Amino acid sequence: MIMKKILTFLLGAVPMLCFAEKAAADANVPESVPGLFGTLLPYLLIVCLVAAAIVMCFMKWSENTEKIGIVGIPVCLAAAAILEILALYSVGNKAIWWCNPDRYGFWGGFFRFIPLMLVLIAQICSIYTYQMFLSKTHAMYGKEVSISLKPAAIALVVALPAAFVVAAILQWGLKLPKFIQEIGLMVTLFGILFIGLGKSAKSNMAQFGSKYGLIITLFAIIYLLGVIAVVWLLIVGIFQMIIQEAILLILAYFFLFKTGILNGLVAPRSSNDTVYIDEEGGVHQTISQKASANRAIHEKKESK
Repeated sequence: MIMKKILTFLLGAVPMLCFAEKAAADANVPESVPGLFGTLLPYLLIVCLVAAAIVMCFMKWSENTEKIGIVGIPVCLAAAAILEILALYSVGNKAIWWCNPDRYGFWGGFFRFIPLMLVLIAQICSIYTYQMFLSKTHAMYGKEVSISLKPAAIALVVALPAAFVVAAILQWGLKLPKFIQEIGLMVTLFGILFIGLGKSAKSNMAQFGSKYGLIITLFAIIYLLGVIAVVWLLIVGIFQMIIQEAILLILAYFFLFKTGILNGLVAPRSSNDTVYIDEEGGVHQTISQKASANRAIHEKKESK
């Protein structure tokens, strides 16, 4: 029984070692996240993949072995991004169940939220460390390379909102038939994607050749989608923290101020709170009363 309590305490103290079902039971949460992404296994795998990719970027490779890094680094980053995309697609915002303040409280959720921020920072940095690695390889030795990401990133972020705006204008502004609305949506969506991804592919092919340029562009797209998924989950987590903190502040305000607990501490002292003591210890409300009392005391002493 004692060993069981000790084990339970240790598992609770190290949240990255317990699974979703146990965490939900410990936190008395009725609903748990189903499937693979209801466990910490895929998230730990993401951390390992990103860490492995960054470590490989700074390893020393020979001319015969550097091909392992050239292929291995993007494979690790792409695999991590695919897991992140699948997590968001499979369970939505519940993908960050392991740092939900509703389960673990504000501070429990906050400290579990830190790994998510670290993974995002590491992923953003990984593309630049990979560029540094490529620039130092024998194939690119002496040549500074830069993977083209900006046009693809803009296209991926802008395409869907722009397509919905165009469809809304065609529907409510111009009141055109439904099939024209759908055509306008699809043309806008795929047109923006084609332009943005095409520019990135063209730039990458100019640097790395046709074959490797297309492969690197494909990797860049998967990488960007993974970053977008993590950024979205990061925003969801931040809003959860803000809402949790706002609720705590509101409750604290009503408890401390509306119940009158702090009234005596925060209320300013009035002038009536000041008292004046005469020579015999009498209490008076004004200084003139004190002076009159002292004169009466002196006259009484003199008459004796």
